[in-house]
Amino acid sequence: MGYVFGVASAFFFASSSILFKIGQRSRPNDDGHLVANFLNATIFGIIAMFVTWPPWNRAGVIALVIGGILGTVFGRFSMLRGIRLIGPTRANTFQTATPVTAAIAGWIALGETISPLEAIGGALSIYGLVRIVRARSSDTVSEPVPVKFYLIASGAPIFFGVAFVTRKWGLERFPGSVTGAFIGSVAGFFVLSVWEATQSRLMPIFRRTISDPPWPFFVAGIVTGAALLTQFRALGLIDAWIVGILGGMTAIFTPILSILFLKNEEPVTLQLIANIGIVFTGVAIIAII
Repeated sequence: MGYVFGVASAFFFASSSILFKIGQRSRPNDDGHLVANFLNATIFGIIAMFVTWPPWNRAGVIALVIGGILGTVFGRFSMLRGIRLIGPTRANTFQTATPVTAAIAGWIALGETISPLEAIGGALSIYGLVRIVRARSSDTVSEPVPVKFYLIASGAPIFFGVAFVTRKWGLERFPGSVTGAFIGSVAGFFVLSVWEATQSRLMPIFRRTISDPPWPFFVAGIVTGAALLTQFRALGLIDAWIVGILGGMTAIFTPILSILFLKNEEPVTLQLIANIGIVFTGVAIIAII
């Protein structure tokens, strides 16, 4: 069932990416990050009231807090900013590099080893990503996308990969998918709220959310909650780097959903599909070991 939860999480994350992109059309200064985090913390908080909490383990809770900040704040920021700058298909392609980061972090923190074939798969994934960056978006649009936009999106797999391992380490000491997701969401929402307040954006976002509800962001927040919950369930059943591999399937789901719901807003070319195939082939090599 761990593999089923991992694939389901990838589909939910891909769906949320499309919803975030739709919501960003009318929100030039709001990526939907704060709204989604608030909904995640609220939903998980309600569910957490009806589940049995595991025995207290300070190290496990701290790891879940750190994992929540790394994934929910920094990872999701890079992902959402990437969605705005280069589109959900290209941004989510970078997620296929998450297992590479997770494998390295798992080797350091969990004692997992990296075989030669895993190294080959990781190198192939990186090669595919480099091709995507070089291609930029010049296939069908007049102005190429700056490389720095891709660099922002490339931060997501680094933060997500380390977050996977950190959460896995925490769940081994403080087990529970709902409680783990709740702790991480609350930690992420707190840090994000403080950051937005220091930038004088917290109250403007709050007031506009009340006066003009961003319904795509609301739905995206709910879908993201489902993605996080299934991800935590997967982390409780299989290795963190395998969860990262399955998470790379967002790069497969997103182009399909993009064609269905974004139409011509984001160009999906044969070259892009081929590059995604290269990246995913690298991920598949790691998966079959």
